[in-house]
Amino acid sequence: MFIYSYINLIASYLLVGAIVGFLLELAIREFNFKIDNSERFIMIGLWPFMALVFVYNFLKGYFKKD
Repeated sequence: MFIYSYINLIASYLLVGAIVGFLLELAIREFNFKIDNSERFIMIGLWPFMALVFVYNFLKGYFKKD
């Protein structure tokens, strides 16, 4: 019973990580940067941190006053 809930939790975390990693990779490829497999695994594993960094830098660039 408990093992199933942990597996379900981990699978959900990795599924959301894969979706967020895919979206981040689309945004990164838009600027012609290359991503290797180790960076993909890190993006999936640390997706909350990567998403926060992306949103922070996006908002910083968007509201930058020239």
